[in-house]
Amino acid sequence: MTARPEDLRRRLAGLDQIDEVVGALRAIASGQSAAARSALPAIEAHALTTRRALARLAASQVTATATAPAGPGLLLVIGASQGFAGAYPQRVAAATLQGLAPDTGLLVVGRRTVQALLDRGRRPLWSADLPGHPAAIPALASEVTAALLAQAVEHPGPIHAIAGLPGAGHAPTVVRLFPPEPVAPAQGMEPPLMTLAPAVLMTSLLQEALFAAVARALMRGLEAEAAARMQAMAQARSNLQRRRNEVEAAYRQARQEQMTTEMIELASGR
Repeated sequence: MTARPEDLRRRLAGLDQIDEVVGALRAIASGQSAAARSALPAIEAHALTTRRALARLAASQVTATATAPAGPGLLLVIGASQGFAGAYPQRVAAATLQGLAPDTGLLVVGRRTVQALLDRGRRPLWSADLPGHPAAIPALASEVTAALLAQAVEHPGPIHAIAGLPGAGHAPTVVRLFPPEPVAPAQGMEPPLMTLAPAVLMTSLLQEALFAAVARALMRGLEAEAAARMQAMAQARSNLQRRRNEVEAAYRQARQEQMTTEMIELASGR
């Protein structure tokens, strides 16, 4: 039985309203992605400055270069916190479990990825939600750094992070947070002027380097989640357009049948 034109018109209006919501969500995600991308150079500069300070301190031969103690270490997972990101939270959770070594301490940022891991029987030692705006990343990075340092006592070893890449179709990747990547000291580098004991300064710089690496990973994770939402909304809009074309074709057919019926009734004098 063909639907009435009035019913099909209401369905078209409903699809148009959904399309407006999808467009708004995609625009918000695009703004978040652009803001996170524009914040990355400052974080990269801070991380590089800290690593250069570490290299200069190590080159002065007043203290040794930091190495991670033996052990499985910690893994920081940066997933998704908001909805409408397609299968992105599940992809991050699946990649985490696939590459997670036994006895590795697990910390997770992003409540939807936390739930995906809980559904798979893995409970993190610590978790937090990923904010929706880059301005909140530094405060979260401080919180995550403190949690990593606290958990490192019971889970010694290197610290890694896993998060998705912003590009569509890229699988989540693992990066090392600690020990920091070494930077070659410049030729003729003079010993640094210090007001702290070398061991204290080294500890402070290592903590700052960890904070910078965590902030960089969190910002990339935020950009990746926003990119995943943009991709999901683009797919949703494509599906909406296809569905609208189908309903519009049905509306034209129903309207034509209605007009034909009315003409027959008028011609027969009913």
